[in-house]
Amino acid sequence: MLSYEEIYCHYARADVRREIVKFAANRWLGVLCLKRDNKGKPLFKRYIDGKPLKAFCEEDFSNLFKQLNHIKPRSFYASANVYASLDKVEDLTLENVIACTPTWDIDNTLDKWRATMEVVKEIVSFLESKGVKKSVYVKWSGEGCHVHLHEKAISPELRTRKNPMDLAFAIVEYVNAKLSEKIHEIAAKYSADELKVENKIDPQRLFTCPLSLHKELDKVCVCIELNKLDSFTPEDANVKGFKHFDKWHESYVEGEADGLAEEAYETIGPYPLRTLHRRRKTKPLDLQIMQWRALLEKEFGGSR
Repeated sequence: MLSYEEIYCHYARADVRREIVKFAANRWLGVLCLKRDNKGKPLFKRYIDGKPLKAFCEEDFSNLFKQLNHIKPRSFYASANVYASLDKVEDLTLENVIACTPTWDIDNTLDKWRATMEVVKEIVSFLESKGVKKSVYVKWSGEGCHVHLHEKAISPELRTRKNPMDLAFAIVEYVNAKLSEKIHEIAAKYSADELKVENKIDPQRLFTCPLSLHKELDKVCVCIELNKLDSFTPEDANVKGFKHFDKWHESYVEGEADGLAEEAYETIGPYPLRTLHRRRKTKPLDLQIMQWRALLEKEFGGSR
């Protein structure tokens, strides 16, 4: 396990600060720390003085690290949502979200990493078949992978018409549904019982920042160039001598994913919990149907 001095030295590196900020800018941050609470759990900070954590530049990151130094930061995360502003808690609304990064969270055990990489390639291949060829990047997160679709591949025009988080949720869910059988085949092939691909897009969701340390393993979150997926091994994420593709943020085509986004949204619809607290002039249709059926069964004994 890395000492805090080694962790401190890692985050003092200019390239590490730079890569974290590339991802973190305009996103809500979360920081996992070594210091534990009175229940023995590591402290996880998302606010300072009641304000959301943020780091829009390297200086911001350095200042944030200094502010949290007394509780010993270890791992840095940033939201899937990109915000227009992050000055106060009231900014953390879906109305203030200007973009959202569709992300496939591939969770697995480290020893089954080859199964993880095969799933990554299936997702990348499917996205390419839908015309998304230049707007995808991959991060090795420690024990699994994150496949990210660059948020700017969804055009500003489409993000204005439909909430960006709704679009991101629909895209991830749609691709997962299409590849479900293939993912099960890969899990069986490698006896990877814990392999799963999850849709974790929600208002609170955070993903590991590039070059952040893993929360437990002494591994670095590295980006992998798409044409080098076949040559990747977990050793590429070792703290000393990690291999990181630092141009991950440059490759995207604005609007490249619009067709996929429209198709996914048409099939899946918006993030499902978005409608839970909306006022309705009438009861939801599914509730009306259930009540209607219950009434029929009561009156006619279930006959139609």
